Amino acid sequence: MQNKKIPPQFVVSIAVKNEAGAVTGHREFVTYAGLLAVAHDIGLEQINTTIIQMPTDANGQTAIVRAIAQGKPGLFTGLGDASPQNVNRKVVRHLLRVAETRAKARALRDFTNVSMVALEEIDADIDDVEPQRPPQREHRRDERRDNAISDAQKRALWRKALALGHEGNAAHVFLAERLGVDPSKATREQASRLLDALSAEERHTRTNGAGHATG
Repeated sequence: MQNKKIPPQFVVSIAVKNEAGAVTGHREFVTYAGLLAVAHDIGLEQINTTIIQMPTDANGQTAIVRAIAQGKPGLFTGLGDASPQNVNRKVVRHLLRVAETRAKARALRDFTNVSMVALEEIDADIDDVEPQRPPQREHRRDERRDNAISDAQKRALWRKALALGHEGNAAHVFLAERLGVDPSKATREQASRLLDALSAEERHTRTNGAGHATG
């Protein structure tokens, strides 16, 4: 079974800190929601859990749960444990729930063939978690979109090409050669420069034509 790509909104980054508390790097983790979304995409039919051990004073308040994920890829199991020593302070009162989520996450990692550790499997405070930053990529895409050739520029370029004797597909080829890219993928700056150049060529053609007529 092939690895399934996790959408970036389901990947988070954890700051890795040294003993002094300084950030020395980052490590990426997948969220349980991401594993579940991918599992449904590839045919998850059901996921069941069984309590293996209730947290008590005798076992150091350690909860253990087994999860079974079943669907088109097959049947996969996972064990999850949770104790005051391996969960963050905000969920220490919900050990059984944490153990169940960890068990399901581990079963789903095998089910989806995702090697990335799930965020829910580790002891991490929310302050250490940083979401992936696709907004920066989105911002760059917005910038490219804002800088894309306008419809008015496209029409003007086609009129210029026609005035210079290029029609239909020949006009498209002519503009692509002059722009260096397909006209539909040109930027505003590229279109503007070519419009200026074609306007100069059009004036030069008219001037030469008028000169020959006078002579």
